Amino acid sequence: MNNAIKIALASVLALGSVSGTAFAQTAAVMTEQTDVSVVRIDSLNNDSGRSEYDRLTKLSDDTSAMTEAQAMVSADPMLVAALESKNVQLNNVVHVQTAANGGKIVYVR
Repeated sequence: MNNAIKIALASVLALGSVSGTAFAQTAAVMTEQTDVSVVRIDSLNNDSGRSEYDRLTKLSDDTSAMTEAQAMVSADPMLVAALESKNVQLNNVVHVQTAANGGKIVYVR
C-alpha cells in the first residue's frame, strides 16, 4: 500500500509540473503579441521626427528593403497575428525594429 501512495503522489507531482510549464509558455506568447507598436511614417513628418521620417521614406522607396522587412514579419507568426489584430496589411510594412524591451516596432506607410 505504501508503494501505491508513492506512485500516485509522484504522478500528481509530475502532472502538476507539466501544466505549470504549459501555462508559462502561454503567458510568454501573450506578452510577445502585446509588445508590438505600429508607427505610421507620416506621423513622423514634423520637426522632432524629421530625420527618422526621411530615413523611412527612403526605405519605403527601396523595394529590396521593404521585401526584407516584410519577409521578417512573415517569418514570425505571432507578429503577423499582432499586426492583423491592428488591421495592418503586410504590404504596407516598411521597417521592423526591435525595441529595448524586446518588443517590435513596425513602421508602415
